[in-house]
Amino acid sequence: MRMNTRIVNVLQNFGRMRGMTSAQVALGWLLQKAPWIVPIPGTTKLSHLEENLRTLDLTLSTEEWKELEDAIVAIPVVGDRYNAEQQRQVGF
Repeated sequence: MRMNTRIVNVLQNFGRMRGMTSAQVALGWLLQKAPWIVPIPGTTKLSHLEENLRTLDLTLSTEEWKELEDAIVAIPVVGDRYNAEQQRQVGF
């Protein structure tokens, strides 16, 4: 898990440089991928809902999103997504 936190660090740094939280970066990235993608973030806090909604006010260039994707792709994901039992349940 420690190795994979490098991805979170990239998201946080990318967002910090642009006045965005890592959650806003993640939502913004999904929203710019395709018009038919509709992220459904869950939250129990009004402040998080408001933060998520402010994502719609943020605009980044195609080059900036490519910069983020290039940085993320350069970091290898370590470990399995699920434990062995869960892997069997989802067919992997």
